[in-house]
Order: sequence, then structure tokens, then C-alpha cells
Amino acid sequence: RFDSLFMVIGIIISVATLTVAHSIFEGYETVLKRTILGVNSHIYFFNPGEDNLREAEISEIQDYLQIQPEYFSSARIIMTQVMAVVDNRIEGCLLRGIEWQRADLPTLYRQYVFQGDPDLDQSGTTVIGYRLARELNVDVGDTIKLISPINSRITPLGMKPREEKFRIVGLYRSGMYEYDSKYVFLDLADAAAFTGNKDSYSMLEVRLNESAIEKADYLAWNWERFFNSDSYRFQISSWIDFNGSLFSLLKLEKWVIFIILSFLILIASFNVVSSVSTSILEKRKELGIMKAFGTPEKLLKMIFLGKIMIMSAFAVISGILLGILLSLAISRQTFFLLKADVYFLENINVRFYPESLLLIVGVALLIVFLAALIPLRRITDLGVTDILRKK
Repeated sequence: RFDSLFMVIGIIISVATLTVAHSIFEGYETVLKRTILGVNSHIYFFNPGEDNLREAEISEIQDYLQIQPEYFSSARIIMTQVMAVVDNRIEGCLLRGIEWQRADLPTLYRQYVFQGDPDLDQSGTTVIGYRLARELNVDVGDTIKLISPINSRITPLGMKPREEKFRIVGLYRSGMYEYDSKYVFLDLADAAAFTGNKDSYSMLEVRLNESAIEKADYLAWNWERFFNSDSYRFQISSWIDFNGSLFSLLKLEKWVIFIILSFLILIASFNVVSSVSTSILEKRKELGIMKAFGTPEKLLKMIFLGKIMIMSAFAVISGILLGILLSLAISRQTFFLLKADVYFLENINVRFYPESLLLIVGVALLIVFLAALIPLRRITDLGVTDILRKK
């Protein structure tokens, strides 16, 4: 029957559309979060308003962190704005002096160096973002000049920006535009010599155990309260402080899209009403006879409802499977890529979580169930006497 076929096809298409949209949002949120937490640490210790966290202060902080169950590792870091110059090309970038040799480095620096060598053991070497390298038209083995107007030196001729040449030994690719187009990595000692901050650091970055990542904001608040009980000594911020609003917006958008696309299932359920109504009209004589022999109306309704729900369950599962296949195809295609400068990431990623798929199945079946109840009331309105007289 065409009405039943249209009902099944409508449910399959609407469920597949909802599955694709939800999996893309889930994938985008998951990969974006993984990238941000791979490039950056979970908690940062600063001196309020200053860029000079000293060794004695770092030792005090680390002594306290060592006894915290949520603590995994920490490392010193120097950060400053610089300009990268190659011939007549100039790009603003962010210098990061890191303890690259640490096995427990709080970031995934080594995993993101995809070309060349991540080791900065030779003085005067650097690893830069691959997009920055593309803008400067340089590659591994080439030399770039870094200029730091912020850390200018006083000379007889006035203030002179610090500048130094570095040889590129590796290219860095996190998959996030903001980092790949701006970051320049130096050995911590080289960064200290270049900036002139040999006895102080920009911050101490801290990595937490996996189970404590989501409560980083609470830990930062708790640790700040401990260290600043007498005076305001340290500013302690978490990754949630820097990126919480972004992920809150993503979650809001994800569920708004989910609700909007659920209306596709609601529209498809109109075919359910039509299919059940047509089926009741076609079987009205048989229904009249069964009612005359004392068959309860509840049982008759259950028969029709069971048939519709079985067909709908098949359609929903088929829609889920079709949505998964389409999502995988979209994630692997190379014809359409995201604008990395707009969407942060350059590739379309998808993720499938059992709870999300079960939610889609539950919502779809609930809508179909409620839609099927509307025409089933016609069974109650069937007059047995009239039906038998006409028969």
C-alpha cells in the first residue's frame, strides 16, 4: 500500500537527517574539545597583572599540587607576542617557550608535530604551525627571524626590539586554525634568552587526571582560595574559564537543531495518521463483525497499534543506519571542507554515542505512537448495527 510505504520512507528520511545533524554536532564538539585540551593545559597559574612567575613561587605551587589527587603534571612556560619575518613577509604570532623534553608535558606537543623533529635540543631551533609556515612560504630547514617589540632593549640609540633568527626543525599541526596559524615553539631556555626573562616565567600550566578535567573550574577556584587566603598572590584560571562559553553555545545549538529537526519526524507522522485511518476504513466490516462477537475495543486498537509500531520501528532503525552511513561518507569526503578561520576546525568530524542514538529512537517512536492514537479513536465510533446492516 502506498500510504504505508510513504509513511516508512518519511520516517526513514527524517530520522536519517536527525542522525546526521546530531552526529556532526557531536563530532565537532568532541574534536574541538580534544584539540583545545591537547594544545593547552587544564589549569594555569599567573601572577596577577604581571608576567613574572618566579622559581620560588613555582616550587611552592608544585609542592602543594603534588599532594592533590587530581594533579597529573605541570610545566613552566614563557609566552609573548612576536613577529615572524621572512624576506618581505611579516606575520604576527605567539611565541611559546616550553619544556619539550618532559615526558609528562601537560600538552600534546609531540603528537602534533607532523613533519620534521619535535626536539628543540639545539639552540636556535624552532617548531612553527604549518599554516604559519605556509603564509611565510617556508619549510623545515628554512630560517625565520623573530622580532619582539614588547621585550625591547635599551641601547644608546634608543629602544631596540629584540630580534633573532631561528632554524625551523618541525611543523606543528593540531587541526585548529587559531593554533596552526599563530604558534611558534622554542626551547624554554631559548625563549628566556630571547625575551630577557631568565629568572621568571609567564605561567605554570597544569594537567589534571582525566577524571578531573570537567571540574577544572572548581579546582582552580579552590586552589586560588588556598593560595590567596592572606593576600592576592596568584591568579588561577581553568580551560573552562577560557572556553566555557564556546562549549555552552555549542551544546545549546546542538539541542536547538535536535528539536527543530524532530519536527521532520512530526511531519512524517502525518502519514501515520493517514495510514491508520485508511486501514481502519478498509477493515471496518471486519472490525464490526469482531465487535459484534464481543472483541474488546482495546484489543482491536492494540492490533492496529502493534502493526504501526512494528513498521515504525523498522523505519526508525533503518533511518539510524542510513544516517550513520551518510555521516561516515560526509566525514570522509574531501570535496567540502570547513573554513578553518571561521569554524576553528578544517575537517568535518562525526561521533556516534549510544545514548544519543537511543534518544533519537525514543523520540521518533514516541511521536509515531502519539500520532497513531489519533485515528484509533475511530474504532470506538464504529456502529456495529450499521456496519452489519450494510454488509
